[in-house]
Parts: sequence; C-alpha cells; structure tokens
Amino acid sequence: MMKAKRLFGIALLMLAICSVASAQKRLDIMLKDKSILSCPVEDVNYMEIVEGAAEGELDGVWYLGWKFANSGSGTKSHYDGTELIIFTAGPKMKWVKSNSEVVYNLTYGENGARPGESFTAVKEGATYKYTYTIYAMEENLLSFKQGSNIYYFYKSRDAASLAAQPTGYYTRAQYGTGEALWASNLKGGYSGSTVTPMGSHFAKFSAATEEDKAWLADPNNQPDLDWHELSGWQWTAKTITLYPMSSSPVPADINQHSIGDCCMCAVFASFAYIYPEWIKTIIEPNKTTNPTLFTVHMFDPMGNPIDVVVDNKLMCNSGGSCGQVYGKNTKYNWATIMEKALMKWETRFQCNKIGGIGTEHAAPPFTGNGVSYSFNWGDYLYNAEYSLIVDYALSNGMISVGGFHESDVMMGELKTVTGHAFTVMYPDEGADYLFVMRNPWGNEPDGSTSSNRTDGKLKIPNDHEKLRLVDFRLVYPGEQMAQYKKENLGGYTPPRFIATYEDMNPSEDMLRMYNVKNYVPVFPYEAEATDDTVLEKK
Repeated sequence: MMKAKRLFGIALLMLAICSVASAQKRLDIMLKDKSILSCPVEDVNYMEIVEGAAEGELDGVWYLGWKFANSGSGTKSHYDGTELIIFTAGPKMKWVKSNSEVVYNLTYGENGARPGESFTAVKEGATYKYTYTIYAMEENLLSFKQGSNIYYFYKSRDAASLAAQPTGYYTRAQYGTGEALWASNLKGGYSGSTVTPMGSHFAKFSAATEEDKAWLADPNNQPDLDWHELSGWQWTAKTITLYPMSSSPVPADINQHSIGDCCMCAVFASFAYIYPEWIKTIIEPNKTTNPTLFTVHMFDPMGNPIDVVVDNKLMCNSGGSCGQVYGKNTKYNWATIMEKALMKWETRFQCNKIGGIGTEHAAPPFTGNGVSYSFNWGDYLYNAEYSLIVDYALSNGMISVGGFHESDVMMGELKTVTGHAFTVMYPDEGADYLFVMRNPWGNEPDGSTSSNRTDGKLKIPNDHEKLRLVDFRLVYPGEQMAQYKKENLGGYTPPRFIATYEDMNPSEDMLRMYNVKNYVPVFPYEAEATDDTVLEKK
C-alpha cells in the first residue's frame, strides 16, 4: 500500500518565489477540506514532500521541550521547540538543530515502536549505532532515552515552549502492554485471601451450616429489610420476565432505583456484558410446580456452592412502586431476582448490608472468586495506560467497575457522579474516545431515539484532565465462568426500547443519596411505542 506523503517544511524552492520580493508574497496551501495554510514567503526556508513512516514506526514532526541529564537526576534543561526531529519512511529520523541537521537510518525490534521498546539509529555515512529506548508515546508527547539523557518532544513548537517541567509519571517509562502494567506496582487494593477464595473480607465469616442452607432454600424466608436499613418498604408480588430485552441478559436490564447498591448494579451489568449466558445457568425458574420461585446458585463465605431460593415478591412502597433494580418499561427481570437473592444471602451471613456494598463484595457470592485489584484516581498514569488497563481486564474476563473523583464533568453526552459505580466497557468500533463507563441509572441524553440509545454510557475521552478522575476496581471471575465468556467482546450497543420518564430519570431518593440536585440532560417521555420497540417476554 502506498505510504502517505507529507509536506512539512521546505526543500523545493520554486523559481517564481525566488524571483519576487518576499515581503509581498505568501505561500498558500489549500487542503482537501478547503482550509488554507498560509506562510509568508520570507519565512520559508525549504519545502520537502516525504513519505510517512510505516505502521508500527515513529512518524511525524516532534519539537524538543525538555532534556533531563543523568537518567533524570541531573540537569533539567528547557528548550523552546526550535530543535526538532522528523520521522519518515525508510525508516529515517532527521534531527534538526539550530546549526545542523543529521539524518539517521533506524532499525526497530520485532514489536516496533511502542513504550518500553528500543530502536537503533545510525548516522548516514557512519556505522556506529545509537540505542534509543521509548519512554512514552502519547498523542501529544514522545519521550525517549538515549544514553543517560531523557528527551521530551511535543507535537507543536508552542507546546514544547510552554511545557511545564515533566514530573510524576512523566519521569518514568510508560508501559507498552497490559501485561507489563498489570505486573507493576501501580495497582493496589488486593482483596485476595489464603483463608477463602471469596476474598479477605469474607475470611472472618463461617461456611454455611445445614441450618443456613435450609433457611436460604425456603422461599418463605424473606430478606430482612430492617437489617438492611430499608424499613418502610414491604414485599409485594410482581410479574417477573427474566430476559425482557432479548433472549439473554443485557446491561440495559440494569436500572438502579431506590437502593444504594450501585456497585452491585455495575457488577450485574458487567456480568451481562461479558457473561450473559453464564447468568442463565445460575438462575433456575421453577417452571413446573411454582413459576413464581427462582433458585439462584451462589457461594457461601468459604466459597462452597449453595442455593438461594426467592419468590416474586419485590421490595415496594405502600403504593406498589418497586425500589429494586429492574429494566426498561418497569420490567422486573433476572437482575431483580439476583438482587433479592443477594439481600437474602446477606441477611443470613451478615457480611454486608445491601446499601453501600462494594464491588469486590457484591461479585463473589455469585462467582466464588474475591480476588481483585484497584487503580486509584490521580496523576500517575499515562493516557494510553488507561486503555491498557481496560483491555487487559476485559480480555481476561474481569468484572470491571470504575468511578469518578469529581461530579458534573461531561464525558460524551452524560455527566460524572462521585461516590457512584459504573460498568467499564470497550469503546464502540471506530470511536474517538478511549473506553466507556456505563451508569447503572441507564439515562439517555437529549436527542436520543429508540433506535439509537445511550443507556447511561459515559464516553471517556483521551484527555488527561478527565482521565485522572477515573478509578478502577477489577475482580477476577470464577473458574466456572470461563466457558461462558462472550467471544469477540466489543463495544456495547444498547438494544432498542421505548423510553418512559421513569426509565430515564433517577428517583428523588436516588438523587439525594448521591447528593445530586438533578441529572441532566435526560430524554423526555415517549408517549407511544413504535415498531422498533424490542421488549419480548421470555
């Protein structure tokens, strides 16, 4: 395939330019989008058309902003961007200084140009090899080490001239693979245990006794709402449609309402996103003797399999409105049943109240595995490393949940909420953002249509000031889940549905819970269904 050609500065002096008074002329270059780049002729040094470097090689023009001597512990010199490097096909590198230009022939390793990898450079006409190790490759930053010097290059001369002295994570090498990043000391929050596979939080609790098993298997035993600090609600029978949006669970089935269990909701949405078929194996409806009963296969605090049986009575107020998690168009589904099963499980073992339950505490009762790690918010990750974390976690089937350190920050069409959990997902194919974090409120922005839903998806951009607000809690799956992992996991496309006001807007209780006055923009009520409504009963 033909390589791209660039016109970047200047080698072919045209006779017409040379023959006129430069103060009266300019060089205009019209781009395909009809925009024009203009430059006074008197500023022109030379012009050159070059072929861009191949995929997997360094490319483009980069301006020197900083140079650290002695591996970063020596003199730190600031440059104004007049010194630059140009990468072209060959592969070649031209290093342009105030009084010289040196061209190098480059050789890359089998992994090409990426953080942590090295390449060699040989001056044209010479034989000595200089070795460069790439420290960082960001959209607007290229850093590498040669000898004991660390160089920081930027995408524009102004950026180089105005760049603050690199500190923090900029002074370390960027990780080039998810495996290397995961093996580093940047992650924390280990929750594993040598006592139980369920994790350290459950180590102080006992295995289920025969009495516990019998109590959990009796559908007449309801979760204790007073113990869960949910007094004032009552158990009311409702119709359950396990999979209302599809033949399998989908994240759109998760819409948090009046219980502060956002981490559990985000965990459930992660289950539906990565392991939809596995969910169907752990919930068994009693289709023969009593269709209002459901057996949920779970694990006790010591990781032993147990069954929790619940009925179709849901947590409702005196007016009959349900406060549990449920799906669009008030469809009580598999998530509603799993939430009730967890409430019953917790009533018996009393490891956590349902309100405020953490990610690494909500997943293990269903998966049997409580090993997890966290990455905190702050200035210690390169932009590209966030994508590496997301890809490593999702490709390894981890239950992936995140949060934000600051509220009311627009991420795509929706805002962040602090003290709240979101399901981490891949970006849509061809997206210009890095990854998705789905709000379990399932909100829609203004302008959403029934065939183009957002379903609470916040789109996290390649913007460090926004990325630094993100934290992650990543939980390993249970062994039994591996065979059900969705193949070719990609971005999440919400199913079609007709939005009601209740589907789109958090309840007043919910807003107060998260100290949010309002959560806008939201999609207005759609009064009538259309042909693209997809709400099948299964």
